[in-house]
Amino acid sequence: MEFLKNIALPQSAGDIELLHYMLVLMLFLFIPFISVILWGTVLSVYFKMKEKISLEENHRKISKDIIELVTVNKSIGIILGIVPLFTAILIFSQLFSASETSNLEFLGIAFILLTIALYFIYDYRDSFENLKTPKVISGIIGSAILFIALWMFVTGITVAVFYEYWKPAGSIQDLFTSVVIIRFIYFLAASIAITGGALLFGFFYLEGGKGRIDKEYGKFVKRIAIIITFTATLLLPLLIFANLIILPGTVLSGAVFAYITIGLFSLFLAYHFLYMIFTRYSSKFTALLFFALLFMIFTVIISDQLIINNSTKVQSAILATKYDVILNELKGEDTVLEISGEEIYKVKCAACHSFDNKIVGPPHNEVVPKYIGKEQQLISFIRNPVKIDPNYPPMPNPGLEPNEAKAVAEYILKQVKQNIGK
Repeated sequence: MEFLKNIALPQSAGDIELLHYMLVLMLFLFIPFISVILWGTVLSVYFKMKEKISLEENHRKISKDIIELVTVNKSIGIILGIVPLFTAILIFSQLFSASETSNLEFLGIAFILLTIALYFIYDYRDSFENLKTPKVISGIIGSAILFIALWMFVTGITVAVFYEYWKPAGSIQDLFTSVVIIRFIYFLAASIAITGGALLFGFFYLEGGKGRIDKEYGKFVKRIAIIITFTATLLLPLLIFANLIILPGTVLSGAVFAYITIGLFSLFLAYHFLYMIFTRYSSKFTALLFFALLFMIFTVIISDQLIINNSTKVQSAILATKYDVILNELKGEDTVLEISGEEIYKVKCAACHSFDNKIVGPPHNEVVPKYIGKEQQLISFIRNPVKIDPNYPPMPNPGLEPNEAKAVAEYILKQVKQNIGK
């Protein structure tokens, strides 16, 4: 999928912003659907295998009903499974077209595995209607491949979230890094929760349970779905907190915290609705539970998207500048490609530095004057910082390209000269 970066077209700042909105929409279509597909298939296979031992009619019915509920039909599998992921890959190829770091390898593998997995899963679903003995092996293979595909998918999204700090170790090793493992467990818990909510919603709310719920079977399904949903949602606050801790401070913002808070509020609403379903059953609470969990997933996607937007601001600025240059050339106007040192400074440096005050690092007006006339030394320090003053923590490497570091150095020197009157 890396070849997509080579054919990506330059985008304006407005187009890049629109791509981020489209990415939110694609992920919101993809993540809930594919989560329900994965765990719905796992549950269906589990009860089908259990039915062979127990010969319980409820096990046979729930196995068939779950797979029919979550897969809907093949067209939906393509529309909500394959198309959104492929579109997300195209969007990321645009956003990372000017970068050496990319998540397209992981997302490309995820896309291939997803397509194969859906083939086996729908083959398993169809076997309930066409064969006396369902193809359990197809369900097992499909769910196993889909599990790996989603692991790859989460790794790809993690690369985007940790864009500034990602140090590739190789495809296999990257899957087992601590940040990927934490975020994948977080994804699995959220996907199990939304699956439990979807089962309660589908069995007890849609079309009155489609007329297939007798009292004994209804109690059986309700107990299974509540256990699944409660267990997963119980872990989510801890996993949300763990995911927040591992995020770099430079990509966090007030908006990110706001959406995380809204997501937690939605989760606690889900607890309330789950309790109401457990104590005094009403079908309306199954719908409220499902949509509360969906909204929580939506806030998680938006907060991740805000983080991706924050971590790729410099790349977006470079892409927008290149677009302006090409546009001006087409118009016949002479333009020199300029990278704004001030804009890069605001994104990369302003969180820790100020010209006249100590934030994390020392004030520029005190330490930068020694670099006046020695711009190259300042550039070298910015690109490869070393600890100089024991009273301050070491400066992290901002990961700037040579031309970006040069632009920042020129901006800092210019401002310092103005501030000290030189």
